[in-house]
This record gives sequence, structure tokens and C-alpha cells, in this order.
Amino acid sequence: MRPLKHFKSFKSWIWLLPICISVLILIGCSNDETLIQPMQQHTLEISELNLTNQTLSTGGTTTVTATFDYSGDEADLIFTWEASSGQIVGNASSGTYIASDAAGMHTITLTLTDGFEVEERSITVEVVAPQSLSIDSDTYWAGQGETLVLKYQVSITQILRQPVTLRYTILQDEAKTGAFLSVEVNGTLLVEEEAIGEVQPVERIVIAGEVDLSGIITGPGTYEVTLTLAIVNAIERGWLLQNAELIGAEGSAVRL
Repeated sequence: MRPLKHFKSFKSWIWLLPICISVLILIGCSNDETLIQPMQQHTLEISELNLTNQTLSTGGTTTVTATFDYSGDEADLIFTWEASSGQIVGNASSGTYIASDAAGMHTITLTLTDGFEVEERSITVEVVAPQSLSIDSDTYWAGQGETLVLKYQVSITQILRQPVTLRYTILQDEAKTGAFLSVEVNGTLLVEEEAIGEVQPVERIVIAGEVDLSGIITGPGTYEVTLTLAIVNAIERGWLLQNAELIGAEGSAVRL
């Protein structure tokens, strides 16, 4: 009977054998330095940032481009652009900066990382308030019928920047319905019956717009600017031209 007892004891422990073998294999692997692959870190450096325009007018744009060195796969890099004022759009080695209305020195910063190495570099851009030529301000469209016109003769003595832009602000004052705005410069229709305003507004509405005059105002000279409203039921103080100006030009204007 004693040999049988020893056999049963052996049988009760034999199921531990595979576990012991596995543990020994793992211990052996952990001591095998050839199986441990060290994580390789790459060198990363932003050498410079460059701007297409170092000085901008408010609302102007410039392109900023990064020059960098990286020893790894560039597809692993993450580009993060930030600006202290204004807006910058970009997710690669270049971005487009849109200046805000705040004049002064502003900072554009690029943070570049591959998940391990992190590099950061900044560049400053100067934003200046553009000079402008005032066309008119605080003038109501007057008249009867369905078409109201404000027309101006603008004499430009100097171009300060290109493109020259027409910037305007219109107030829906006592008008109870919307209107359609058209803008012409020297007979060229630049804005055609753009819907503005609302029907039965609960309060006065301000409409602001800007028109690019590239190819039309190219140098000093005399130009004719026309702002037309197509409306229904014209009233005396319905629509107010709060302000109209040419950005990037000097000179004078008279209403015709």
C-alpha cells in the first residue's frame, strides 16, 4: 500500500510542472539583454521662423514658415501654432497669421514635438493701424421709390498699400424691412444686391463689410464710388451710412 500512497502524492503535484517551466522561461528571458529593445530618442531643433511680411495692417495676413532639423520620421511630428493676438491657422511647418484690430508687437509661437522631444520658437510681427481716406459718415439714404443712392467722387493722392479696400458700416435704423445693397466703383459692380437687415427687427442692426478693390484702384486719380439700396417702403430715417472709408489710400471725397 505504501507505493500507491507515493504515487498519489506525485500525481497531486504533477500539474504544477507546466507552471514552473513557464516561470523559468520568463526568468531566463528577463535576463536576455538581446530581447530588450531600448527606445530611441531623436534629435529635434527649430532653427528659425520666417515671415513673408514682418509688418501688417490690422486685419492683414502673412505666412510664417519654420525651418527645423529632425533625425527621425517627420510624419511623427506634431506642429502647434499659437499667436498672442489675432489668429493663426496651420498644422504643419507653415501657418497663415491673420492680424487682429489691436496695433502693436505680437508674438507667433511654434511648439514642435514627436512625443518625446519638445522644441519651441517664437517670432514677433508688428501690426499697425492702417491710414484711411474717409468717404462719408452719419449720412442717411434719402429719397422715394425702391432705389436709394449715395454717390461720391473720390480723389486719391497717394496709395499707401495694396490692395486698397472699401470698408463700410451701415445701420438699419427705423426701417422695418431688409434691403439689398450694391456697391460700384468706376462702374464696376463689386457687390450685387447683397441682402442686409431684417424684417421687423427688435432693435437697430449694424451691418459691416469690406470690399477688395484690387485692379480697380491702382494709383492716384479720381474714382466714383456708389452705394445703392434696393428697398420696399422707403422712409426718411430708415438706413444710415455710419461710415465709409478707403483703407490704404490718402486723398479726399465729396458727395455728388
